Amino acid sequence: PMPVSSLMFMESKLLALSKRRVEHVKSRLRELGLDAALVMGGGMGNRRMLRLTGSTSGSVLVIPTEGDPGLVVYPIDRTYASDHSWVEIHVVSEEDSRRRDVTPSVEEILGVAGTPPKPCIGVSGALTAAQEEWAKGRMGAEVKEISEGILDPMFSALDPDEWPYQRKISEVVDVGQEAAYGAIRPGVTTNEVAAEIAAAELRAGASGVGYLQVSTGRRSAYSHDSAESVEIRKGDLVLVDLCPSAHGYGSDETRTYIAGRGEARAVRMIEAVNRSVEAVLANIKLGANAGELDAVSRRSLAGDGFPSYPHTLGHTLSGCSRPSLRKGSEHLLEAGSVFTVEPGIYDLGYGGVRIEENVLVTEGGFEVLTKFPRTFI
Repeated sequence: PMPVSSLMFMESKLLALSKRRVEHVKSRLRELGLDAALVMGGGMGNRRMLRLTGSTSGSVLVIPTEGDPGLVVYPIDRTYASDHSWVEIHVVSEEDSRRRDVTPSVEEILGVAGTPPKPCIGVSGALTAAQEEWAKGRMGAEVKEISEGILDPMFSALDPDEWPYQRKISEVVDVGQEAAYGAIRPGVTTNEVAAEIAAAELRAGASGVGYLQVSTGRRSAYSHDSAESVEIRKGDLVLVDLCPSAHGYGSDETRTYIAGRGEARAVRMIEAVNRSVEAVLANIKLGANAGELDAVSRRSLAGDGFPSYPHTLGHTLSGCSRPSLRKGSEHLLEAGSVFTVEPGIYDLGYGGVRIEENVLVTEGGFEVLTKFPRTFI
């Protein structure tokens, strides 16, 4: 294995938090009678890998109940992982890499840690058929899923040490919306506006711009849109949805503008969505029911004569597992819950309006993290 990384990019508070989280996983493994955990990379696993090690590169994080954790990486990820991870790196051999087989490296970490034969192993993420055969066959292990019992609760909300990073990326997305507001006018294209937004967000500190939607006219009724260069016309509704990230924390802010003077129909749609957002914010507090927040937003729109929108009220941010903001959800808001509030009206063939705020719940109430004005009418 390679030596412990130089941690070129991980900030001290996040490093300390990552180490506390690994120790928490070990504690929970002991409580559940498990000998080790395998946190698989890919998808949401990469976000969790980052929170636990400092690196998004890694095929599997091995956390023995006793002994040091190890991060298994393929040779192509060696440099990035060694620069970012505080966990010792174990590079898959060239021969095993050709076979896409990480199990010898996993066995090495477990062996050094003194893991007993026929261990009980907790897994977060999906094992391939070959990996499952290795675990149950060659290792003689009992395999249990631990996402729901260990990882999901640990990542249900942001730790207070993470809140400043969430606030910072919210400031960045506001910069992006300010750039959009300054660039939108009849005659320019949606891609020209998108280019201004991306440059502004990167200058403001984003490490990536992520999903970036600028949709005009009838295309603003698309809940999501591909990047196609469309000329903005006078009076168009222009929907701008931005998702920059930095340090592994992400924001997601949507505003809907009118290019020039809009007709009464468009103005009424924006006003109704804004009232729906306000109705939800008036009901957010520690312990509030997430499903009821979804219902509040829809009742507000119905009161203004508009139909229910075809998506959930919002979603979590920065890899948090809760709350689910959908109809019937029983999730309760907790300190550190961070999520979006984004009702919408989608009038197919005419245009759409969505307004999206980012919210952080605290012990004393909540913060609306996104500050750019919602309406300009």
